[in-house]
Amino acid sequence: MEGTTTDRRVRRTKARLRQALAQLLLEKDLSSITVRELTDLADVNRGTFYTHYRDLYDMLEQMEQEMFQELEDMLDSYASDILQQDITPILRDVFRFVGRNKDLCQVFLARQAVDRFSQRLNTLIYHKCLAEWRELYQRYPNLSGLADRPEEGNYALEFVVAGAVGLIRAWLERGAQESPEEMAQLTGQLILSGVYSQAPWVCGVDSQAP
Repeated sequence: MEGTTTDRRVRRTKARLRQALAQLLLEKDLSSITVRELTDLADVNRGTFYTHYRDLYDMLEQMEQEMFQELEDMLDSYASDILQQDITPILRDVFRFVGRNKDLCQVFLARQAVDRFSQRLNTLIYHKCLAEWRELYQRYPNLSGLADRPEEGNYALEFVVAGAVGLIRAWLERGAQESPEEMAQLTGQLILSGVYSQAPWVCGVDSQAP
């Protein structure tokens, strides 16, 4: 019981530090933020900060890693056969994830497109799509149009990734006014309308699959 209470206290402390850091990062660069400034804003003892992190860069790295691990686990929980029937549920979960982590996503996605976070997010989504579409290539060996070489230069995948990440960024910039469900529906419709002309049976669009 004591361990559970301690874990909850640690989670609350880290949550306050995380919220404070996200707030400060919307105002200035990480190099301009001090640990004292962060802990004062979070109302956390400076010594407590160093119990969990070496410095602010270590804190940001850990936060990013935790976010990506959660996102990757969520994406991996969807099997290929489920996604080929309907991609809306996984898109809904992605937007819910972004909504839960809105503070940090706003910080990370507001940076340059070449930022490491954006590259890592694009890569994660790209490889998830690639893994699912490889399954389609195996099921339908006569597939043509999506890409000549699925391992490289896959224009359809680039389209899906850029579109999905772009919609996430726009949603955050506009204050996430729409619900995750609404955004998932819109994203799914846009993705399918773009891919449909090349492979109309993808994701269960066409019941007359070969």
